[in-house]
Amino acid sequence: MSDSLGIPIGWRILELGVRDDYFDIWKRIREHAPVHDAGEGVFLVTEWELVNSALRSPILRAGSGISAAFGQDSPVESVIRNWLMSLNGDEHRLARGLVSRVFAPRSLAELEPIIRQTARKLVKPFVETASQVPADFVSGIAARLPSEVVRNLFAIDAAEWFAHVEPLFLGEQVHLQDGFAAVQALTPYFQDKIRQSRGKTTGGIVDMLSSADRQGDCLSEAEVIANSVLIVTAAIDTTAGLIANTLYELMDNPGALTRVQADAVLIPGAVDESLRHCPSAPSSTRRAPVDFELGGTVVPAGSDLFFSFTAANRDPKKFTNPEVFDIERDASALLTFGGGAHFCLGAGLARMEARLVFEELFAAGRDFALQQPIRWRANNPVVRAPEALMVSCEAIST
Repeated sequence: MSDSLGIPIGWRILELGVRDDYFDIWKRIREHAPVHDAGEGVFLVTEWELVNSALRSPILRAGSGISAAFGQDSPVESVIRNWLMSLNGDEHRLARGLVSRVFAPRSLAELEPIIRQTARKLVKPFVETASQVPADFVSGIAARLPSEVVRNLFAIDAAEWFAHVEPLFLGEQVHLQDGFAAVQALTPYFQDKIRQSRGKTTGGIVDMLSSADRQGDCLSEAEVIANSVLIVTAAIDTTAGLIANTLYELMDNPGALTRVQADAVLIPGAVDESLRHCPSAPSSTRRAPVDFELGGTVVPAGSDLFFSFTAANRDPKKFTNPEVFDIERDASALLTFGGGAHFCLGAGLARMEARLVFEELFAAGRDFALQQPIRWRANNPVVRAPEALMVSCEAIST
């Protein structure tokens, strides 16, 4: 354990995600020291100002958090090493420019009607069931919507997706799998897909990732595979967590739920407040290639900085009454999507999915209530979201 704070040493800090006192622990760490040496070369950064500035530092390099979470010698290490979040400098700028085409405003605008239609199809049977017996919002909507959105992005046949990809994120056995199971299974899947599609047009993301930009630059096959795996895992897991956490927060604050159900204009604010108050992607990392001073602490060269968005988003120096879930708060300063060169490319898509699904959900049902205690996911240490949300509601007659 890390000194008197009673927290795990080094990268074992990721184990905190399943604990019910999770927010209290991070508050205690922030109040103890805004930059805390957790041992084994890991420094925890918890104040908003320090996290915000370090995320944008040109000195720091991509961190080892994902590799550490899954194990430095895990079967997924070679994939992680090639995906966007692990790259630096010119290599990162090139890859980011190519991958960002997937999330351009025009692409998102074209997706919006598809996402709304998908959300509507999922919401109707869910509300019908939940109005009679408690139903799981995570498997019924929160995880299934981003899964279907990503399937559309890759232009993969539904039967193939449901057979080979969706079971990695949905199903009774998902929470029993090792953390790297999805990445490990998707790697050979995309290797085969890419090799089979050589010289062909699929109409999906793989085409976009494989094509050169205006300067003639393009990703290697290994980078196309790695970033395909990244897009699938990140776009499903973290967005599913955002959607589930938002409904959980609203049910935990009935007054806010009543107001949002009555006025769809409040939905974007509720989503952003959920991103701040209970982020599904609660951390990010960077590595210090040289001695790096932050908040009066010198982080030795070769150390990793672990940025807790959980703690920074609740920093009272930045947010008034930060422990309160306030749907009318200006939460624009939230750090959940990161910052600087590695700001999350999928931020706009995630927000749009959440907005659209709640517009459809609250048009179809009301009085949503949690019927069973929740358990926080343990199989993916970099995502904090409930395994299930057993929910009841009242259907709205149309």
